[in-house]
Order: sequence, then structure tokens, then C-alpha cells
Amino acid sequence: MRGNEKVTKLTLRDRFFAAAHIIKRGTFSMPVSEYQASFPITAISNAGTTVNASSAQKFSAVFACVRTYEWVMGSLPMRVTGMQNGKLVDMNDGEIHDLLHFPNKYLNRFTFISLMNVRLQLHGNALAVIIFNNKGKPVELIPVEWGSVSVRLIKGEPVYIINDADTDINGIYLSWQVIHFKINSRNGWTGMSPISSARESIGLGLAAESFGSTFFQKGGNMKGVLETEGHMTDPEFKEWKKRWDKNYSGTAGDHTTPVLEYGLKYKELGVAPNDAQFLETRVHQVQDVARFFGLPPSVIGENSRNTFLNGEQQDIQFVKYALSPLCKGQEVELEFKLMSRNDSEKLDIKYNLDGLLRGDMLSRARYEQTLVSAGILTRNEAREIENKAPLPGLDEPLNPAFLTGNTQNNQSSQIAENDGKA
Repeated sequence: MRGNEKVTKLTLRDRFFAAAHIIKRGTFSMPVSEYQASFPITAISNAGTTVNASSAQKFSAVFACVRTYEWVMGSLPMRVTGMQNGKLVDMNDGEIHDLLHFPNKYLNRFTFISLMNVRLQLHGNALAVIIFNNKGKPVELIPVEWGSVSVRLIKGEPVYIINDADTDINGIYLSWQVIHFKINSRNGWTGMSPISSARESIGLGLAAESFGSTFFQKGGNMKGVLETEGHMTDPEFKEWKKRWDKNYSGTAGDHTTPVLEYGLKYKELGVAPNDAQFLETRVHQVQDVARFFGLPPSVIGENSRNTFLNGEQQDIQFVKYALSPLCKGQEVELEFKLMSRNDSEKLDIKYNLDGLLRGDMLSRARYEQTLVSAGILTRNEAREIENKAPLPGLDEPLNPAFLTGNTQNNQSSQIAENDGKA
């Protein structure tokens, strides 16, 4: 704070009407300084293939990575919790809970989160416009295509110029008027697509697929020439060409062994797939793309180096090092944009990752038994984890012997003894 400058705390409603007034006056027509995000939408890799968000999905590794984030993130339960009477409770009947589970008229929570994460992985950014009511409360979330957005940093605040034909959303929006998920950010206000970073790996993978398709389309043979040490006269060449076209060219010669006349010899051009390590190249590109997307190769079906023992560990690594940070970033963004900082009721938005870390049934049972025995979970909370209905009398945590110094049986005996003396 500089000098005697007074800090004014604006409510969500105050910020809503203040921003509307600023936009109406056209403050952004003459910005002091601006920096526009510019990342190549389409680029040519060194392998000669065009790599963009559309063509990259033709490579199975990219498609599998994007689909994994789409399905897993969309499937995660989302909880909105708050404190009531000193206890953490689910706010299942609150405005924020309803907004996240029914973002707009045509999307539910699963489709909304899935769509946002697909665009996040393809473009490094996913944007949804927040629709407010006349009281300044958020009532709808409308995803817009990232290609229709131009982002500028004006006087230290990101400003979004949107012209989306699908949703008919056009205008200038301040940062608090949009939900902006981003990954791989290098400036703090825009993200960078994994496809842009992995352009060469994806391009090489696409080129290998194209080579393989062409190779088998030609009957599994490399290009070659027919050569002879002598010289064929014109009548000899015409006669040979006539018989060749009749017996060996087109579909007639697909599975026919040609007979070479006039001392002709077949000379192969190019490098055979085995010599070029064609299969090894394809496997390596799948592994390389998985690294760019932060996924263990086994998650997208590349199991050449996977074993029964390390498969579960790779799944745990996926949750710890890829999903958990991704979820945290989205949780913070949703809390920051959907809830006023001056609200008396502090809410938390959380993805629930417990289901992905459960493991096998025996390990899960031991884990829950340990927490219940230690008094960390009540028995009804453990039943809730297993999707079981609560039972009466199981809402109180157990008293562990190592904390109280007495087991429940000893306590009961002492109570009975005292009653007898009385």
C-alpha cells in the first residue's frame, strides 16, 4: 500500500457492475501496454508432417492421452464443502454445488469437465464464460472454443476478447468473468499446448504411420527399378512392356512373381523397415508423447516395458504427479472465480481422488480398518467410502487404546465396578 491509499474490498456484485461500467465506457480502446498471446496453431515438423490440434489426434498416442484426461477428470466426484458448527460438511444444496453439477442448459458436470479438459490438453487452455444474474451471482458456465479467444495483458490484468460463433458469445471480458484452466504456463496468464511442445515427436509418429500404410498398400515392397547391362531395342521394349502391363501391373500382379526377361534385374531403392527400425521408432514415439502429456505409457496401452508388479505403481504415479496437480489448479481457479472473497461462508471445491488410489479390495480394507481403529474415520464414514448406507450408532470415532490408555472393554469394566461400589 502506498502512502495513505485506502484499500477497498469489493464484493462480487460490486466488481460485476464496476466491470460492466468500465467496458461500457470503452476503457480498453487505448491500452497503455498490451501483450497478445501468440502460439502457432499449425506447424510443419521436420519429418514433413503438419501438426495441429486436429491432425495430432490422428496419432493414436495423442488421442489416447487426451481421452484419458477427458474420461478420468470427468469421472472424478466433485465435492463442495463448508464449515458448519465446527464440522466439515458437504454443501449439497448450495448455489455453487448446483452450478458445478448443472453448469448450463445443455451440459452436465461430466460433459462440462470432460470438454474443458479435452480443450486443455489440445490447446493448453480451456475457457468458460461466467454468466451472472442481476445480483452479481454466477448462474451459468458457457465453454467457448479457444481459437475464438484473443488474450491481452492490459495494465497488468488479462483481458479476453471473445468472438465465438457456436455459443454466440462476443465481447470483452475481464479475468474474473471467465473460468480459465491452463497448463504449462510460462507467463502466468496463458498456457502452452503439449502438442506444440511435442510437435517433432508427434510429427515423426505421424510420418511413421504414413510410411507403414504406404508400405503395406504396395504389397509390402519397397520402391525399386529394373536395370539391365545391355540395351533393348524399341520393338523389344514395347513387347516386354505389353506383357508386363498385362501380367504384373495393377491388381493382376499383386500376388504374382514376375519373370524378368532380357537380362533385367530388380534393384531396391530406399531403406527396408527392419533396417530403419520401423517398429522400434513407433514404440519410442508413443513413449515420448506420453512423457509430454505426463502419463505413464501403460496408461495409454503401451506395455512393452510393463510388468504385473510395476503396473499399479505407475497408476499411483499418474495420480500423484499428473492428476493431483491438475486437479489442484482447477480447484483453485473455480474457488477464486466463483466465490467472493468477502463471503462469510467459506467453501472448498475438491476433486475426490480416493477412488483412483484404492488399489485392490484387500489393501483397501486394511487401509480403512487402520483409519477406523485409529479414530480418524468413523465406521459410517468408512461405509460411505464403500457406497454403503449409514447404520445407527456408528457415527462416533473409536477411542484407540494408545491414545486413551484404556481399551473400551477396560472402560466398560471400570464403569461396572464403580456402579457396583455405589
